[in-house]
Amino acid sequence: MMKWFKTAHSIEEVKRTYRALCKQYHPDLHGAATENIMKEINAEYERAFNRYKNTHESVEDSTKTYESRTETHETAEEFIRIVNALIKCDGIEIDIVGRWVWVFGNTYPYKEIIKSLGFRWASKHKKWYYHNPEDACSRHSGLTYEQIKEKYGCDVFKGESSPRLAAQA
Repeated sequence: MMKWFKTAHSIEEVKRTYRALCKQYHPDLHGAATENIMKEINAEYERAFNRYKNTHESVEDSTKTYESRTETHETAEEFIRIVNALIKCDGIEIDIVGRWVWVFGNTYPYKEIIKSLGFRWASKHKKWYYHNPEDACSRHSGLTYEQIKEKYGCDVFKGESSPRLAAQA
């Protein structure tokens, strides 16, 4: 039974929930007291990710429907790696738009970290983006970033500096 991801019904919702839980319980932000909670969240995230990895939300007229699509090759570990690296970056904003992750704000000091995570620069939108190859899409090339967010839904997070140095696990 799910404790942390019981309201998630698609891979997009699982990712949004995981990102929010990391902000709330990540040991690098809140100290060693939250390490066991974060381990529990990570274990459940992997189960939820595998359960919903081929179920995606389709947003139309502010209602969510869930549909199966082609199999995804993304793994839970990839998203955990991205979140763990970005959560420590101060002054950035992270948008989860559908299955894509967009990063912008004060990204220059973190440019090499962002690039090493597999992000690419979208000069049209002046933002970094990450997605899996099977999620590539050229049919929306005429849409503005705001139109893309409106179409697929968006969750926004801001990066914060770690309040203390934490030992790397």
